[in-house]
Amino acid sequence: MPLIHHLRSYAKAFEKHFHQHDDKVQLAYIHSGCCIIATRSDSTLAVSGQLLWIPSGVEHRLEVLKNTRISVLYTQAEELPSFSDTMCTLTVDGLFVQLMRYINEAKIDNNDEIPAHYLAVVKDQLSQQTVKDDGCKATGEVDRRLLPVIQRLTLEPDIKLSLEDFAESCGASARTLNRLFQKCFGQPFRNLRQQIVMEKAQQLNRQGIAHTEIALDLGYNSLSAFSTAFNKFLRGQSAH
Repeated sequence: MPLIHHLRSYAKAFEKHFHQHDDKVQLAYIHSGCCIIATRSDSTLAVSGQLLWIPSGVEHRLEVLKNTRISVLYTQAEELPSFSDTMCTLTVDGLFVQLMRYINEAKIDNNDEIPAHYLAVVKDQLSQQTVKDDGCKATGEVDRRLLPVIQRLTLEPDIKLSLEDFAESCGASARTLNRLFQKCFGQPFRNLRQQIVMEKAQQLNRQGIAHTEIALDLGYNSLSAFSTAFNKFLRGQSAH
């Protein structure tokens, strides 16, 4: 089975109930926006720049928030390393991100429109990735009151975004929302915000965007403040 690619754009929220793929493995690369992929025991928040691995036979449910773009890839299990027998996040490198950017910007959905050697390189790049420590995994279902916050944060990552901005629209105080983040993700909102902002920074960096532009886009007051945070994030990744 060759590597099959589909580019999916979701202007509106979309949900697909529990299902599984018994004859193939699935990967999902998030170009922009966010989706939540849940098993019967936990949920993974997948944000811009992340690559998810879903093994064959694993029952999962998909919830995509609005204005999200995803590359979905399928192939037979023997065509790629068995990264894990459970759903997980994989690393991505610069070449893979550049290939995904090309496919996204060209709005290529049909495999026939992608040069064969591009697909071969994508497949080769996939085989070189490794399992990544995932800071966006939730225990059980994600509380619905958190979805407006998650959607805003993933569509417009900003280090200054505050829970106070959402208290009224979410029907819960900032303190309650923070407790919900702690309960769902095992960490307070500010930590998850930092993770999502840094994931976006890494995606933009691998696309060749200048650090000054990235810092401004993500709400930092200075390049030095961004550089300090980004370098700390990269050191944390290399430690794993």
